[in-house]
Amino acid sequence: MMRHAGRFAAFVMLGGLVLSSSACEEETAPPITIETPSPVRGVIATTSFEPFIGDAWIAIPIAVGGRGKLDITVDWTYDDTWMYVYFGDTPCDYNQLAGGSCPFLIESETRDPKPRVLFTDFVDPATYYVVMYNVPRNPRRGIGSDNTEAVSLQVGLTVGFIELSPTDEPVKLGRPIVIRPPGL
Repeated sequence: MMRHAGRFAAFVMLGGLVLSSSACEEETAPPITIETPSPVRGVIATTSFEPFIGDAWIAIPIAVGGRGKLDITVDWTYDDTWMYVYFGDTPCDYNQLAGGSCPFLIESETRDPKPRVLFTDFVDPATYYVVMYNVPRNPRRGIGSDNTEAVSLQVGLTVGFIELSPTDEPVKLGRPIVIRPPGL
């Protein structure tokens, strides 16, 4: 009797397998969902410096290690300061800056807003330059100020497919480079 019960159980199990495998052949596979990673932003550079006197140019090189979009935030102390902010991929000398011939990718020549935030399109890994000019008072044109400033700068990089490590610390930059007129 026990031997027949064992055969009956094996027959039921085998029948169940046959039925379930034939049912699988008739079913269609569920649709495949592919999730695109969300963009990830990380701070790649930060610095602050003072004094930044009027009629002075400051250039800060920024090394970008991955393709993405940059956001550049510049802030300063006084609301009435005219701070011009530029972004480019070419180092320029004083004559190019003062003569307006430096080939910047982004130019922001205005008093407001404060803080100033610039956004780039996609940039490739390279060295770029954030350039600032503290516009001196010019009563004839009605622009500028007599303020000596303290400035802070933060550069963020947003990438779409590369995860930035949460343990990566922002790079602390060294002293800014003052670009003086020739002969000084």
